[in-house]
Amino acid sequence: MKKLTKTTIVSFGAVALLLGGAGVGYAASNWQGHANMVQIQINLDKLSNQLSKNKTDLTNAQQALQQANNSQTDLQNQLAQAKSDYKALQDQRTADQNSFNDQLAGKQTEIQQKIQEIQQKIQEGNDKVADKQKEVDALNQKVSDLNNQLAAQKQSNDADMAQAIKDAQDTRDKSDQIVNQYVEK
Repeated sequence: MKKLTKTTIVSFGAVALLLGGAGVGYAASNWQGHANMVQIQINLDKLSNQLSKNKTDLTNAQQALQQANNSQTDLQNQLAQAKSDYKALQDQRTADQNSFNDQLAGKQTEIQQKIQEIQQKIQEGNDKVADKQKEVDALNQKVSDLNNQLAAQKQSNDADMAQAIKDAQDTRDKSDQIVNQYVEK
């Protein structure tokens, strides 16, 4: 009977081990599937976040493009207006020249007066251009002076930094020398 009991106990133990091993294998398999699902969810969240960021970037880029297009349209309108103004001035100049030529044929004395008036206007224009050129030259000189000041300041800062580093090294060398001289080894 003892042998039968031992055999029965051993049989139940073997069956329990088999079932336990199968259960552990099944649980491990299910746990791996769960881990895979969690990782897939994490990956989907990352992709969703990246997609949202990309959509935001696209919207920003489209807005910037629209602003650039609006700026281009504004500049084109300004250019068209400037060309129109220039054409009007050319037409006015042509009309003035024709009027002047008509007067020249009829009245020699008025011609000299008109020539002087035109020369005066040209001189005023040249004076205005010269004044503007002086302003431009003055601004260019200021820019140059500021650049020179900036360069000088940078050189001064570099020299000051180099001197500070040298002074710090000299101080350290002196302290090392004093320590080595007065501290017993």
